[in-house]
Order: sequence, then structure tokens, then C-alpha cells
Amino acid sequence: STRATMLLAIAASALAPRLALRAAPGASPHAASCVRMAAPEEFDYLVIGGGSGGIASARRAAAHGARACVIERSRLGGTCVNVGCVPKKVMFNAATVLEMIHQSEGYGISVGGASFDMKAIKAKRDAYVTRLNGIYANNLANSDVTFVEGDARFTGPKTVAVGDRTLTGKSVLIAVGGRPSVPDIPGAAELGITSDGFFELDSVPDRVAVIGSGYIAVELAGILQVLGSKVDLFIRGATPLRSMESDVVERLVGEMEAAGISIVRGEAEAISGDAASKTVVLKDGKGERGGYGQVL
Repeated sequence: STRATMLLAIAASALAPRLALRAAPGASPHAASCVRMAAPEEFDYLVIGGGSGGIASARRAAAHGARACVIERSRLGGTCVNVGCVPKKVMFNAATVLEMIHQSEGYGISVGGASFDMKAIKAKRDAYVTRLNGIYANNLANSDVTFVEGDARFTGPKTVAVGDRTLTGKSVLIAVGGRPSVPDIPGAAELGITSDGFFELDSVPDRVAVIGSGYIAVELAGILQVLGSKVDLFIRGATPLRSMESDVVERLVGEMEAAGISIVRGEAEAISGDAASKTVVLKDGKGERGGYGQVL
């Protein structure tokens, strides 16, 4: 009957994709291969994140016989190596050398014609960090840890996809680290930079507003001031580093102000302006400060 014929046609249509995957002897496998999924790569230990913690954990697991894999979408080494302790110490050392030159006359030493080249130190610093990235990659290889570059996406329990690869692990460590937070105020995301952005600077800004009272803000304010910027440090409370020893902080504030850093007490409400000149607007009618080349 017509109805029976229609049912047979529907059934044949539903079965066709399955039958197409069964390559007959001598038949071309190309049609089937376009939909065949690659077999998952199996590991004892998957680590998502190639920072200091993730790498150390994977290498230790491998040393105990585990088949380990590290997945990282960016540069190996994490925050400390790439946009934290290591490049910051390079900039701190550069500022220290320049500060010693500034103070040399007090020790009877005359140093003339000294200048600072931000592009030069950035190139050397970046090359140093790149070398460290390579050392981390070699350490993984020497420890028999597989390295996969890309974004990891969970597709099931203990299963992740990285590009067109599927990886499974008996255990999975999520060690993706963190990123700088941007204040939820108008203009901050568009006109401000974070500590990551500090390491992208290839020139010393004439004027800088540093918003924050923690140790990163204090460190970068001091470095920029010595390198040639005029720095204003914006803090909400009475002093920076409020959780640290008060006597030490009091001495530090005196040294910062003596070095030329202006401490502005007030909470930022908005950042306005453009790429060339930015203004920090304060809450509670405390006014505004402007003319900044960078707001950090």
C-alpha cells in the first residue's frame, strides 16, 4: 500500500547515515572518515593551566610514574614568569640602577649623560621571559609530560577538547590562575590599564595615576616615579598597605612622598578623557585630577 511504502522510505532514510559508515570491502572510506571522531588520548593526570603550580604538579606526578599532560593556551610559566614577579624584578632593578645614579653625587661620583630607554629594557626583558618559557617547555619534555597548546573545554566527566583533540584523564587538575580585576566604574576598561598592561609599555608616561593601595600598586608607582613619570597614587583609606605593619608603612609613605609621589586620598568614581589625556574623577565631591598619560 501507499502507507507501507512511505514507512519503508522513512526507515531507509533513517538507517542510511549508519550504513554509510560501514565501508564495504574495497569501498572508499573518505565519506565515513569525515564524521569519524578521533580516539581520545588517555592520560592518568590532566592539568589545565601551565603556570608554576600546574607545571610543578604535572612533573611531580610524572616522576611517580603517571602519564601526565599540561594544557596551556598562552605562555608557559603563568603570571609570575610572564606578567608578575620576574619582569617586575627586571623593572625594579632598572629603577634601582637609575636611583643609584641619581644619588651618586652624594658619594662623590659624577655621572653625566645618563638616560633611560624603555624600549631597550622591554626588548631585553621580553627576550629573557621568552627564554624562561622555553626552559619550562624543555622541563616538561624532560619529565615526559605531554604539552598541548590551546583552550581546554570540558565535554564530559574528566574529558576535555582542545581544538580537534580529545583528551581524558583519570584525574584532572584545574590550575588556570587568575587575572587582574578592573574596577566597575565608567571608563576603567576603556581608558585604564592593569598590571599586565604595564609590561606592554614601550615608553615612560609623563604622568601616571595609579589607583590602588596594595603592594602591586605601591611597587609600580615607585618604579614609574624613578624611571621618570610623575605619579599620583590614589587610595581610599588613610594609608596604603593597610594590613601591614603600621610603623613600616608610615616610614614608606614618607619615603614615597620624598621621592615625589603624590598620595591622593579618595575613591575613584570614573575615568574620562582620551588616549592622550585622562582624568580621574573622585567620589563625594572630592574633585578630579587630570592630564594623565596612563591610568593604572
